[in-house]
Amino acid sequence: MKIIDCRCRYTGAASAAYYTDRMQRLQRLDRIPALESRDDQAFFAEIEAAGITLAVSVSGLNPGARFGRFHFPDRTTSNDELAAVAREHPSQLLAVGGIDVSNTFHDSLSEVERCVHSLGMKAITIEPGRAPGCGVDDPSLFPLYDLCQSLNITVIPHMGPLGGTSLDHAHPLAIERVATAFPHLRIICGHGCYPYVREAIIVASRHENIWLAPDGYFFHLGHDDWMRAINKNLMNFSHRFLFASAYPLTPIKAFVENFLRLDWNPDVLERILFRNAIEALQLDADPIHRASFGLG
Repeated sequence: MKIIDCRCRYTGAASAAYYTDRMQRLQRLDRIPALESRDDQAFFAEIEAAGITLAVSVSGLNPGARFGRFHFPDRTTSNDELAAVAREHPSQLLAVGGIDVSNTFHDSLSEVERCVHSLGMKAITIEPGRAPGCGVDDPSLFPLYDLCQSLNITVIPHMGPLGGTSLDHAHPLAIERVATAFPHLRIICGHGCYPYVREAIIVASRHENIWLAPDGYFFHLGHDDWMRAINKNLMNFSHRFLFASAYPLTPIKAFVENFLRLDWNPDVLERILFRNAIEALQLDADPIHRASFGLG
């Protein structure tokens, strides 16, 4: 079975810094061999052993933040470095450009243009809840969405419980406003708008340009709701869900095994493992991915 992991971050060289910090704080660094070694070969060996066909590296490049008891350092993955690795492994790694919408590390609109035209990226990721500290529906972000829509690339906003200074930043009503204002903009909600599971399911089901990738939060509270909505295809939701692991913040082989072990309706499994991701990222337009996934 082919699998596209829509949140599987590259762990080599400087790209590992943010995730090494996170796992050291959790005292779990020893669970991710490739993260400890920061070696190219170790990363690809680890994802291959887990059965991942294509890793979508939503690594990020933006200032960190502190809220509540949580402190997050800067994300420092270079878009150039990530693009270079993807060029060397085009059928195994999809580089997602990290865009700092606070305009601290770069000018966000210029960097989007560069990621697409110079680095050949098909998607970008943003974390407005961390920097500058606004919701995804803040009007200041609309020029970026307009640009991404015109460039026909996918946007992956961080929308989870640790994605901003307010839990409201994860609420799916915010992304619904964006999807309505930009109906041709493809949006993948990283972390699946958790903990608003039921609301997220309904919002995604109402829009053809929203997909949910809850990754590790799939196994948290609301797990039964995810399963029922997918297996019963409630409101066509089996077409809006994307497999994602959040690696290297979770051991990837165990995550894949646990996911596949669930009581899935076989009619939806292929769709949630890779076909939805092909649509969300428009991979069918790329001959490398067309061949990799047998798309003719």
